[in-house]
Formats: sequence, structure tokens, C-alpha cells
Amino acid sequence: MKSVLLFMVFIVCQLEGKKFSQDNFKVDYNYYLRKQDLHIIKTQNDLSNSWYLPPQKAPKEHSWVDFAKKYLNMMDYLGTYFLPFYHSFTPIFQWYHPNINPYQRNEFKFQISFRVPVFRHILWTKGTLYLAYTQTNWFQIYNNPQSAPMRMMNFMPELIYVYPINFKPFGGKIGNFSEIWIGWQHISNGVGGAQCYQPFNKEGNPENQFPGGPVIVKDYNGQKDVHWGGCRSVSAGQRPVFRLVWEKGGLKIMVAYWPYIPYVQSNPNLIDYMGYGNAKVDYRRGRHHFELQLYDIFTQYWRYDRWHGAFRLGYTYRINPFVGIYAQWFNGYGDGLYEYDVFSNRIGVGIRLNP
Repeated sequence: MKSVLLFMVFIVCQLEGKKFSQDNFKVDYNYYLRKQDLHIIKTQNDLSNSWYLPPQKAPKEHSWVDFAKKYLNMMDYLGTYFLPFYHSFTPIFQWYHPNINPYQRNEFKFQISFRVPVFRHILWTKGTLYLAYTQTNWFQIYNNPQSAPMRMMNFMPELIYVYPINFKPFGGKIGNFSEIWIGWQHISNGVGGAQCYQPFNKEGNPENQFPGGPVIVKDYNGQKDVHWGGCRSVSAGQRPVFRLVWEKGGLKIMVAYWPYIPYVQSNPNLIDYMGYGNAKVDYRRGRHHFELQLYDIFTQYWRYDRWHGAFRLGYTYRINPFVGIYAQWFNGYGDGLYEYDVFSNRIGVGIRLNP
């Protein structure tokens, strides 16, 4: 009897031991799996931070703001602006019939100017070749009696080579000369052919023969000036232009020089007014942008009777990265090619792109 009981106890113990070992095996196996998972995760983290498997960067999302800003930067050459209110304090010159002036003093002036890179590191240099274009229009949009004509247009295509020099005299304490520009420039108003041959006699009446007689016109100062019949500023010619750029902080100065081109025949006195160069001063501070352009800087400024230059003062208040409120004041000779030898005093208000 004792032996039977012992045998039964032995069988029960064996069964319970087997169940206990199976339960322990399941626990140990689950612990092993969890440990392997942690090891795999740790290994992946180590690999992602190692030199031979760099971390994957999330793709950069380009917003429409960046896209628009990129292409508007091309229009930051000579300024793209729209002045729906552009008022002239002086009479607007009418060249082909000085005794009759159908033009109004209020008009719409706008300019589109851009440059795009054509070749970077051209000829194995650090320079870039740009193609630039500037067009300025004077639109008599409020002149309904005359069918709102486009009074004047100027065209200026350019080919420019820009070379960065980054020359810092005195260790950069007085700024640095950042760039040298070498370009070829054409200036025209697109008028030619039969429009050039409109001679007048001294009373301002058209004559049939060519060349025409002198036309007596009073300028803003009350002095008499003589204009000959014929072509009126068809083209300022094609000329090389050399520029030097200096910068310090938000201040930027660009000085331009162009040599005299003697073959300009349509307006032999053009060089007396357009001169041999100009200068442009830019200053940016916060939302404010100031501009000053001086024309015909290589002339006798101390002699009023010899001064035929001009200045253009501009101010922009930036509203956002794309547009700003813009005001412009022009005083002097040559607001446009038609008026290269006519004094004018004008002011305008509007908007400017990429301020």
C-alpha cells in the first residue's frame, strides 16, 4: 500500500515539475524575445548614429513664398515699380509740334527691370555673365481726349560680366569693394524711320524739306532753347559701361563710367546731357530703403550754367517680402530720351516689387 502511494506521489510530482518547467521555459523565452527586440532597437539606433549610415533627412518642403521670392529676386536690378500717380510740375515737352501740347501733367509711369545669369564661372573665373533688360514707360492713362497714348518708352538691354573682388582696404574698416562690372549697353526709345524726318521752321510749322529749321522752345527757366527738326533721341547708341561697387553694412554705392561714342549722329549734343557716368547710392535699414541716383557726375557741378545733370530720389517702405510703398522724385534733365535736353521736375507715388 505504501509503495502504491509513493508511486502516485512520484507521478504527480513529475507532472507538476514538467508543467513548472514548461511555464518557466515560456517565461524565459518571452524574456529572451523582449531582450532580442531591445537589442535590435539599440543596434538600429547605434547604426543610425554611426559614420557609415548617416541619418535620413526629411525632404524639405518648398513653399510658394520661397518660390515667388526666388524669381522676384531677378527683378532687383534697377527696380521694378508702378507709379499710377506721376505728376510733372513743369510742362511736358512735345517735340514734334512745340506750339501745341496735348499731354497732361498727370500720367502713369512704370518700369520693369531684371537680370538673369547666363554663365557662371565663365572662362574658369569667379565671374558671372548676366543678361539684363530694363524698360521704362510714361503712359498718359488719364488723357482720354487724346485716347490715352503711351507718351514715351525707353529700352535698355545689357550684357554684363560681374566679377567679385571683395577688396577690404584698412581691414574693412571703411567697407569693402565687392564687385567690378563690365558690360555692353544699348539705350533706345524705339523711334525711327519716317518718324525721324519731321522738320519745322522757327515758328513751329512743319516744312516739306529736310533738314528743318530751328525750333524755338522756352524751357523751365524762361530761357530760349533751340531744337532742330528731325530725329528726336532715337538712340543713345551702344556703349561699354564700367561699374565699381562699394558696400558697408546696409550702405551700397555704385559708380558707373562710359566713354564717349563719337558715331552718334541723330543727337550730336546728347553727350552734353547724358555725360560720361552716374552714381547710385542705396541704403537699407529695417523696412526702409533709400535710393539716390546722380546723373552726369563727371561734369562741372559748381557751374550752374554748365550743369545738365539730374538726380532721382526714391524711398520704399516694405510691406512684405514682395511689395512695398514707393515714392520717387526726379529733378533735372533727361527723365526720358525724348527729354534728354529738357528740364523737368516730377514726383510720383506707387508700389515697388521686391523692396
